[in-house]
Amino acid sequence: MWRVLDNLVVNAIKYSLKGSRVYLTLTQNGRHAEFTVKNISNYELSENVEELTERFKRADASRHTDGSGLGLAIAQSIVDLHNGRMKIEVDGDLFKVTVSIPTDY
Repeated sequence: MWRVLDNLVVNAIKYSLKGSRVYLTLTQNGRHAEFTVKNISNYELSENVEELTERFKRADASRHTDGSGLGLAIAQSIVDLHNGRMKIEVDGDLFKVTVSIPTDY
């Protein structure tokens, strides 16, 4: 889970609007631990959030920043291995990822 959190936080910091904040929350929801990473994007985002977890896919193909396009795909794979769920939401320039992992292992 460390790699998931690291990928999500690094992604949020790298692609946030300069001078804005990255928000992290951790809660327990029944038998699941949920953490959320939110930021204001520096780039216009595609509304098709499902494709963001594809390997080598970037939200904005025109941006010229470092990155392989693997961070969200790797995070999704790890979450899947833990029988969890990763949900990506885009609302205008707000980018939000919520990861839910069962706690009853």
